[in-house]
Amino acid sequence: MSAAASDAMALTAARIAQRFGAENVVASSKELAAYEVDGMLPAATVLARSSDEIVEVLKLAAAEKLAVIPCGGRTKLGIGMPPARYDIALDVSRMNRILAYEPRDLTLGVEPGVRFETVWELLGNENQWLPVAPPFGERATIGGVLAADATSSLRHAYGGLRDFTLGMEFVTGYGAAVKSGGRVVKNVSGYDAHKLLIGSLGTLAVITRANFNTFPFPPVRKVFVVDFENSVAAVEFCRAMDRSALEPRLVEVISPEAAKIMIKLETGDSVESNLRLREDIWSVTIGVAAHEEVVARHAREIAGLSSEHNGGQMTMLEGDDQALLLNQIREFPAQVLAFDSRAAIFRIAVTPVSMSVLTERLNAASGSQKISSAMVLRPHGLIYFAMMADGAADDIARLGSAAEMVFRSAAEVGAKARIEFAPVELKRRVDVWGAVRPDIELMRRVKKVFDPENVLSPGRFAGGI
Repeated sequence: MSAAASDAMALTAARIAQRFGAENVVASSKELAAYEVDGMLPAATVLARSSDEIVEVLKLAAAEKLAVIPCGGRTKLGIGMPPARYDIALDVSRMNRILAYEPRDLTLGVEPGVRFETVWELLGNENQWLPVAPPFGERATIGGVLAADATSSLRHAYGGLRDFTLGMEFVTGYGAAVKSGGRVVKNVSGYDAHKLLIGSLGTLAVITRANFNTFPFPPVRKVFVVDFENSVAAVEFCRAMDRSALEPRLVEVISPEAAKIMIKLETGDSVESNLRLREDIWSVTIGVAAHEEVVARHAREIAGLSSEHNGGQMTMLEGDDQALLLNQIREFPAQVLAFDSRAAIFRIAVTPVSMSVLTERLNAASGSQKISSAMVLRPHGLIYFAMMADGAADDIARLGSAAEMVFRSAAEVGAKARIEFAPVELKRRVDVWGAVRPDIELMRRVKKVFDPENVLSPGRFAGGI
């Protein structure tokens, strides 16, 4: 950084500290390192405690053309392209209150800095839950999970975040406090503008409150693991299960390479693993949650379908073993990054009918560049595909070539691919959002309405938004 740029950052930090109080501002370079985004540091971090303070920060930013990136648990700052500018990190982790919880109405209202583990504990005391299991679960916050539209294995049965987010309160890029949706299930007034924020990566507004529909916790929960020799057989078994009367809560297909990563991180130097996965076969994990009789029927029919589709051993898990495996599946992106911090992790939306073909093409793309890869398939329409760099001098170049092949292969089968996590060197070679979307101009107009001065996370979203 040049001396002039350093002086400008120091001046900006001093002005922000004067405006919001030194106790609410982080300005030392050592502490600011925790807010780095793709090699860029902000001039200062504002530790917001209320919606009113966020309004003030964004009004200042809009007036002085300062770029703001909202954050909380900071588990998803690596998602998206490098920011075009970055002046202020707006940390909402202090906004961590449960604002309203009505167990009998099955509704919950929280601030954005509330961690998911806090929500799970609160709802668990009432035998309820919020059916989303995002990666980085111990640190992930409500605001970040919504902004990133974090995926969840529970989407198979419950849908995504848009399906049970009842409403939000948020602050736009020009500092206007807005409410959208409601706080109860039957509220249908107005437009669901808040749903635009889900997956927008903090480019439209800063969430200050989120209201959810909660769900009763199923009385009996079991997990079944069925072995298959290859991905084609595993996916076909899942499609047969989908055509049946069975209603599993989650279905995950784990590649041998993904199992290897999970086992290694679970066992460390130990030889024994409790995951019930093998490193030489594809595993289909089926989660069933219902009354005892329904779970028993699933066990019988899953075994029958497995036999019809040349499945191997079927294992039933419960208790601690079940929890361990589900946690490993949920944390797959985090585990890949722990295994190789320079990995490129794709998130690919694909129709079930194209999943087998695309899986083979993904393996071909990594194999052509001699790059190791691993994947977890969600047969309802999602693939997590990770490619690991090996530290060689040309690893980024090979990752880039393989990534371009992945994007082409996805487009050929009508799938939508994006790179969710990647080293910044790869982002300089490949647009993590893939080809420009046909609706990009509409997206830009929406951005202009919510954030006319382009102060919120500029450049991080698709099309440079």
